Amino acid sequence: MKRFLVLLLLFTTLTSLQAQRRKTVKKKPEPQLPEGLNGMTVERALNTYDFAAAETLLKFEIANLEKDKLSTIGKEEQLAWVQKAQIKLNAVERVTFIDSLIVPRNEVLRHIHLSPECGTLLRTGDFFQTQDTLDCTAFVSQLGDQVFYAQADKTGNVDIYMRDLYGDGSSSAPRALDGISGKGNSRNYPYMMTDGLTIYFAAQGNESLGGYDIFMSRYDSDEHKFLAPENIGMPFNSPANDYLYIIDEFNNLGWFVTDRNMPENSVCIYIFIPNETRKVYIPEEVGNERLRKLARITSIRDTWSDENAVRQAQLQLQKSRQEMQETATEALDFVLTDNVVYHRKSDFHTPLAQQTFAEWEKNKEELRKIRKTLNLLRNNYHTANQTQRGALKSEILQLEQNEEYLVSQIKKQENAIRKAELGL
Repeated sequence: MKRFLVLLLLFTTLTSLQAQRRKTVKKKPEPQLPEGLNGMTVERALNTYDFAAAETLLKFEIANLEKDKLSTIGKEEQLAWVQKAQIKLNAVERVTFIDSLIVPRNEVLRHIHLSPECGTLLRTGDFFQTQDTLDCTAFVSQLGDQVFYAQADKTGNVDIYMRDLYGDGSSSAPRALDGISGKGNSRNYPYMMTDGLTIYFAAQGNESLGGYDIFMSRYDSDEHKFLAPENIGMPFNSPANDYLYIIDEFNNLGWFVTDRNMPENSVCIYIFIPNETRKVYIPEEVGNERLRKLARITSIRDTWSDENAVRQAQLQLQKSRQEMQETATEALDFVLTDNVVYHRKSDFHTPLAQQTFAEWEKNKEELRKIRKTLNLLRNNYHTANQTQRGALKSEILQLEQNEEYLVSQIKKQENAIRKAELGL
């Protein structure tokens, strides 16, 4: 009996302690949003580049999903992306944009006035003279000895390749870009700088903020491969698709193409002044709201810190557009007779006229390049010191001799073309 009473007392004590513990355990508080974010959505925060608010909202949503024992994988992936975007927002490049133009996506190349001294940009299908309708581009180096081009494989994945080009019109076998190509993500829109080492291109994948982002890599001559590509950051990259990125070193102009905030099948071409070295905005100096606007390029005028530099660049842009129009007109029109004007090689009927016309076109283009270089050297001559003038004078004289020779050759070729085509 005594043993029974002891057990009963022990059971009663334990039951009492458990009841007391249940009363003292505090209920886990419900997730709460900061007062300033009530009514804000993740989508709206992302559209305004308010990544800090988006991060808070996503963490709130993840906490609610965890409370309800639901999957958080999608939200956690989005949170990782937002945190990556916030890092890039804190390092927005200080870029001066001087103009912008909205065009149909399939007409972009018509509106980029790249100096021929930098190379030639065209559609991959046009370079290989195929009926390929994919939106892929090719870039031919300024010396005409290499082509970098994007092309789809049998699975539809787009990647970048290169070939060496030979004087007889043939080329080497295609080669992938070691260090860049073949990593499972689509890459397109290549552009190689005149140093032959620095390449810009657009790519999709884990390191992109949106569909396509612009990346940069440099060729390592010692290792014979390209270095790991780097995302060039904001304002050039965004949650949308960001495509071509081009630096025209001869005109000191940059071109950049994006479909952010654009209607379907339209893009915006931004023209900017390239930086010699990368400079970034200091978030504490410009403030969060202005920093977000600069990253989104809400107003190109907001990027102007030196209006004199902007005016000079706009004049250079206008000049390059005019030169492009003049060059196009000059190259397309060959006056055969007073009443007949040919516009392309295929217009000619005799093989000899076609061959001579092709040589005439090359000489005309070379003459244009020489005259442009001469203008630059003559301008530099006026501001150069005595030592520099000596070197410039020698170079100018040599180019003037080349100019004179080409002018005479072009005249002879024009006569030869007419005789061959007209049977004279």
